Order: sequence, then structure tokens, then C-alpha cells
Amino acid sequence: MWIALIAPFVLSFTYPTAVGIFIILFDLYWIYKALITGYHLVVGFLHMRKYMRMPWKKKLEAVQPSAIIADPAFVYNAVILATYKEEMDILRPSVESIVKSDFAHERIIFVLATEERDKQRAHTNAAILKKEFGSAFYDFIVTEHPDGIKGEMKAKGANVTWAAKKLSDYVNQKGIDPEMVIVSTADADSRFHPHYFSALTYEFVTNPNRQRRSFQPIPVFANNIWEAPAIARLLAYGSTFWQLVESTRPWRLMNFSTHAMSLALLQAIDYWDVTVVNEDSCQFWRAYYTYQGDHEVVPIFFPVYMDAVLADTFWLTMQNQYRQRLRWAYGVEHFPHVVLDAWKHTEISLIDRIVKVWRLYEANFSWATASIFIAFVGWFPTLVNRTFAHTVLAYNIPLYTTRLMAITWVGLIISAYITIQLLPPRPSHFRRRHELMMALQWFLVPIGAIFFGSIPSIHAQTRLMFGKYMGFWTTQKSTAIKNR
Repeated sequence: MWIALIAPFVLSFTYPTAVGIFIILFDLYWIYKALITGYHLVVGFLHMRKYMRMPWKKKLEAVQPSAIIADPAFVYNAVILATYKEEMDILRPSVESIVKSDFAHERIIFVLATEERDKQRAHTNAAILKKEFGSAFYDFIVTEHPDGIKGEMKAKGANVTWAAKKLSDYVNQKGIDPEMVIVSTADADSRFHPHYFSALTYEFVTNPNRQRRSFQPIPVFANNIWEAPAIARLLAYGSTFWQLVESTRPWRLMNFSTHAMSLALLQAIDYWDVTVVNEDSCQFWRAYYTYQGDHEVVPIFFPVYMDAVLADTFWLTMQNQYRQRLRWAYGVEHFPHVVLDAWKHTEISLIDRIVKVWRLYEANFSWATASIFIAFVGWFPTLVNRTFAHTVLAYNIPLYTTRLMAITWVGLIISAYITIQLLPPRPSHFRRRHELMMALQWFLVPIGAIFFGSIPSIHAQTRLMFGKYMGFWTTQKSTAIKNR
């Protein structure tokens, strides 16, 4: 990554023509990627609209069990909701969304996964929630992850692993088959669509390889989207759109945030990794190598609504937004382990291993470098080499780049349209002009791509390079900016 960032500047002194040709070719490549991504975004959006209109409860009730299709009457949905320092205004709507599910409540096991580090608040919140919703489920379980367990990072992975182990003990006591328990793990601000559990259960029971599959819904960061500032809204929808795109390409799809898998699969891979920052994406690799490559993520085109980054002030929101992106970019921490495991697991197809490693490499490399290349590299030869500045190529590079990049605005128009379609109802204290602002925010893409894309990725990779390892950081949750 650092060689790629430094080389164009250095080479501009001696080989400016090569740098100029490179940036034109890179722009062409990026336009190709943008067009492909735009196509998959539209397909993903149409899939999600179609899924949300389908009668999933009726489809589930019509399932005929067979040798390869499980009986949905024996399937339980368990939800592990991880919480740390969240207040009731965040937790209550999340639990309410599960209560509103059209899946049979007597087969939903709710687990509130709390931390000993937040003991007093957790006990108070758990007591309130259990009193309000305890009778709505098969059972309402509260777990408390002990602080200071040797070898564990203070992170979500350790908390949900503790909760899942307690769930395993509970299931065994009740005589429930862990292969018939689908575990959805979610952040405290996750609000489920009413048909999510019916759709998830249908996809689970009709998949013949369900014990070696993860199931991934679409995270839509829109709970507080009207209150969030423009750059936070842009980044929130950008994350949603990327998951929509990847869901149409399941051969590339990874676990992200809220995801589901059977309790038996969790037991087989020893739950989540308790030593890493990004436990969700790591989950894919753990299952992939445990089952010698026989693991895939199945897309569930249903939204799970979550919060955009929002703190009490604008500048604190920007700081938190950067720290969240830094934490996500630190997913590069998995790369060494993925490469080493790919080398060891020779029973997996060589092509599959190479493609998987390449995609992970390319994703992290592009994340750090792409927007920097597009924004700055084209200017290097002209600025540092006065002889080259008078050539025809030097004159035409900005012209070519501008015209090529103009094509990508088609994708931004599509993104703006889908943004409007995914918006929750406009609160009464917002005027209609705010809907226009939701579309115009996409003009901030260059700023978002550089300051909340490339720079956090460069930061994360550089920290890893120098052994300045990161710990887990929980994004602050807020419902509105104070003194707006």
C-alpha cells in the first residue's frame, strides 16, 4: 500500500509518461468497477423490494419436510443482542422489533448479552426489558460476560461467545437440537423487519447444506438517519449499498454485523474469535477453513435497521465516524491468518484459495489507495516535472480524467434515487426540503471517500505494519445532535 502511494510521486521525476498512462488506465478500470457496482446495486435493491413483498409466513407454513428439507415446526430462532453502555432508548425499540415479528414467538429465544464492565446499567436495563417483554418469547435470557478473562479482547466477539455458550447450555437442558436453532447475533441498535425471522427460517430449512451456511441480511443504517449530518448519512447509505451489491454476488459475500447461523455450526467453530476487533468477517474464514472450503454466506434480502453514526455534537459525530471506519478497516488484521491457512489447507481447491486471498488483498489495497489515486496522482507528473508539463499528454490527462470520472455520476444519481426509496418516514419537525438534501448529499462522495475511506484504511494498515495493534471501540449511540 505504501509503495503504491509513494511510487507515483517518485516516478513522476523520472518516468512521468508512465505515471500519466497509469492514471488513465486506472481511471478506466475504476469506471468499469463503478458501472458493475451500479448494476449490482440496482439488482440488489430490486431483490430487496421483491423479498419484502413476498408472503414469507405462508411460504414457511407451506414447507413440506423431506430428507433434505427440515421441518420448520421444530426450528427455534435465538437472538443474541449484544449491549455495552447503551441506554433504554436504544435497546427498547430493538427488542420491540423482535416482538413484532410474524414468526411464532413461542419459538424465539431472546438473549441479552451484557458486560460485567457495565454491570449497574446492564442490570437495570435487563430488569426493565425482562419485565416488559419477558413473556413475549419462549424465554428471555440475560448473560453477563465477566471482565478480565485471560486471552480475551474487550470486544463484541468475547461477549457474544460467552452468551452463545450459555445458550448452548440452556438448549441442552431443554432437550432442543442445536442443529434446529438459528442464532442471529446483533448489535444493540438492530431492529428487525417483521418478516425477517420467517424468511430466515424458510431459507434455513430449505437449504440442504444449512449446517455449513451463514445467513446475511442487509444492514440499513437508517434508524436515526434524519437526525444525522450529511456526511454521516452518506457513509451510512454507502455501507448499506455495498452490502446490497455484495449480496447479489454471494460467491464474494462475507459476514457483516448482524448475521445468522445454526447453533451447531457455532459450536463446531468454537463460536466467535475472542481475540480480534472485527469478529463478524473473521467468522466467515473460521467456518470456511473448518469445513475445508465448504462454507458460504447466503444472502437474505431483508433489511435489519441500524443507527447511523450520531453523537451529541457534529464534531464528535465526525470523530466517532472516523473511529468506526478505522475499526472496520482494521479487518486487514485477518489477512495474515487467511494467507497462512490457505497455504495449510491443501484439500481446498488451489484456484478457490488463490481467488479468496486475492479478493481480500484487493479489497484492502483498493480501500486505501483508490480515492487517493483518482484525486491526486494525476497531478503529480505535471507538478514535479516541468519538462513533462509542456507535453501533449500532460495537457490532456486532466481532461481525460475529468471526462472519464463524469461517467461515474450516473452511479451517484442511481444511489440518490435508491436513498430516497429507503428513507424511513420523514419526522414532522423536518421539512420536505430535507428529502432533497438526502439526494444532494451524494455530491460529498469525494470527501467521504478520502477522509472516511482511504485515510482510515491507510491508518489501520500502518498501525498493523508497526505492530500498534488496536482494541475494540464501541460506537456511541445518540438519537439527535444537541443544540442543533
